Amino acid sequence: MLIDAIKQHGKKQIEVKQKIRITDKTKKLKYRVDTFFIFPGALQITENNFKKEEFKHNLKCYLSLSEQSPSLDGLLKELVARRISSGKEEKFDDFFKRFCLKYKTALQESSRSLMEKQELSAEETETFLQTVYKLLDEFRNIKFSQENSEREVRLLDKLDEYLTVVTAFCLRDLNEVCIGEPRNKILSFWQEVEKYRASRFPVESIEGESKESAFLMRWSFLKKFVQSSLFLDIRYKQGAPLLTHSIYGSAAALSMLFATVVAFFYQDRYGSLSRNLFFALVIAYIFKDRFKEIVRDWLSNVIFRRWIPDRRLFIFMGKKKVGCAKENFGFVSLKELPIGSKDIFQGDNCLLSENFQHPKLTPYACDSIFRYSREITLSASEFPEGACLIDIIRFNVSEFLHNLGATSEELPFFCENGKSPKGEKLYNIYLFRSFCIGEKSDSEVIKEAL
Repeated sequence: MLIDAIKQHGKKQIEVKQKIRITDKTKKLKYRVDTFFIFPGALQITENNFKKEEFKHNLKCYLSLSEQSPSLDGLLKELVARRISSGKEEKFDDFFKRFCLKYKTALQESSRSLMEKQELSAEETETFLQTVYKLLDEFRNIKFSQENSEREVRLLDKLDEYLTVVTAFCLRDLNEVCIGEPRNKILSFWQEVEKYRASRFPVESIEGESKESAFLMRWSFLKKFVQSSLFLDIRYKQGAPLLTHSIYGSAAALSMLFATVVAFFYQDRYGSLSRNLFFALVIAYIFKDRFKEIVRDWLSNVIFRRWIPDRRLFIFMGKKKVGCAKENFGFVSLKELPIGSKDIFQGDNCLLSENFQHPKLTPYACDSIFRYSREITLSASEFPEGACLIDIIRFNVSEFLHNLGATSEELPFFCENGKSPKGEKLYNIYLFRSFCIGEKSDSEVIKEAL
């Protein structure tokens, strides 16, 4: 059930992608992901050194939709049917942006299947290239149609550039693995694609900037433009929920009740104008504030903790709200790591050191655990038919590496050159992920070396 991809995004970021398939019967999608970051003790990441807000700033979350793409032949039929019918059942922008994303997926799947073959024939290569050529030609016929408005022509021109670059990337990968006649055919078609791109979409660079950097910037804008129809808009809710306001109000009421009882008691005993009443009121109001803070903290973090999220999110698709999410952050003890029902670490003996097996987690002697929980509720009926949800988490660890020592150390081994070899120090961050949707659940352990 955990269909994901874990990779290093940049130098100091860990990216985790979770794919959640949406069936036709799904009306309301609700799932929960608990991620436990297990940091080595050498990094000194403890509750005393780091606050929740620092994790919030370094943890980015994204939600997007991904479609199950048909084959290249099926995509060609879909495009021809659109041109013939000039259908208006789906918005012009959405249809062609989704077509570009389907094309990219179908092209990658087709090229991957070709690369997996041990011996690729010239006929198979020619069939693949002819299908790609027909798709691009059909799209460009629609682009140059006289029925399009000026705005639609500009849109299709951007999408044409996107399709051209995607095709060039695919042909580059195929060219690296193919040999003989198939490679010559791919190289010839790749040159045609590049010639079309250079003539229709020339890259202009400013002074001091290379054409390669200018192209990458332009390509980044194109990708965001095309994918904008699938990314959901996550808005962070400012302010505390109604339950939090009720808890704060209850704590204030109890503290005021305490001060009022003290005032009435001493007023009845010593009179309304007395020195004893004055001192009693001063002391009562001093303790009133402390009493309010204690009651508020007790109600928020003990009694009602499970109902009060650290952060709330509202999820929109366009201008329409399609769901919400609750997030919780915080350090936890070893006992709260859900390893009782399943031997999660059985396959990784390196994870459990002698210090980690100790029942108490000390600040510096062993690993510390930080939990990030997210519960998401979505109206799946609002999504396009056949869509698939992609849940992306990117965690930047650069802020937590300040206490790293030397990255390498000389070893007491003899070498022929008379110098001792150096061993590289590795700091492993373990991620334990628990995913739950409905009555189904799954978990896994991931190791990332820094």
